[in-house]
Amino acid sequence: MKILILGGTSFFGKETAIRLSKAGSEVTVFSRRAPVDGLPMDIRQTRGDRTVEIDLSRMAVEPWDVIIDNICYNAEDARKAVNVFNGRVGLYIYTSSASIYSVLDGSSSPFRENQAELLPLKAQLKDKYAYGLGKYAAEREYLKAFLDHKFPVTIARPPVVIGPNDPTLRAYSYWLRLADGGPLFLPGFAFKNRFIFSKDMAKALETLAFAREPYGKAYNFGDSAAMTLDDFIKISARIMHKEAEVLYPDYAWLKTNGFDFEASPFSMGGDFVLDTARAEKELDWASTPAAKWLEETINWYLFSYTGPAPENYASRKRELELAKKWIMKL
Repeated sequence: MKILILGGTSFFGKETAIRLSKAGSEVTVFSRRAPVDGLPMDIRQTRGDRTVEIDLSRMAVEPWDVIIDNICYNAEDARKAVNVFNGRVGLYIYTSSASIYSVLDGSSSPFRENQAELLPLKAQLKDKYAYGLGKYAAEREYLKAFLDHKFPVTIARPPVVIGPNDPTLRAYSYWLRLADGGPLFLPGFAFKNRFIFSKDMAKALETLAFAREPYGKAYNFGDSAAMTLDDFIKISARIMHKEAEVLYPDYAWLKTNGFDFEASPFSMGGDFVLDTARAEKELDWASTPAAKWLEETINWYLFSYTGPAPENYASRKRELELAKKWIMKL
């Protein structure tokens, strides 16, 4: 198959390109970063800006069996893709996000795909919801194009993606704290979440690319089992052969004492679990066991990563001072 990946030069987009190429597809990646190192020579790299319609138009000169769009963040850019690629692609896979559920009024965990069809947007949304709102608006445009013009779209909704080369460094920020031996604050430690391994995300996109009749549907993907942040830390500590000293002060105490909540990026105010039953039933979806992918990813960060520390690690000294204060309080 001829496959175009919008994005595809970093993280799970890069892993998707490599996976599809190894499976025998003719793969092209399109990105402002192209060309990049680390992609096989038989993957064509084209430089362009996803937000510029004329750049997209260059990619519609030839038809595509599948387009995977990892870098659309709003309705305007979705409309550009529909204008350019309608009639030029067999299947258009839009990589959305589980964050769309956070902007729906009345949504509840476990989040099922049809909540996005049935529930309205929340009346007032703060700036922190901008990403989810943009992804939701893009979904609406693609699905409208499917209904009005038979635009052949399907939607993937992943949760937080974790794996080697993750540019956010969110998971690594916890592992760095475990490695330094100091205590960790875990607000929202008991709430359940689903993650997805970056290689599993690449597998999910490949699965959709070869799926039968996925048009007009959305699919949640993620780990087979939900885990709490406490689980995440304790499994990680066991892999790292560390004793995890975890502190569980309440939110009010942390806020009053100036805790930087960016230091725990996976903390939540409630359960945030995707229901993956549709993907399991219709696509035979199964994830890598969490302990296995955590070990692979942790080892990569501990032994191969050479980049800077996460930005939130700059507050580590203040965290340790607060930890002493909390322990004395106990």
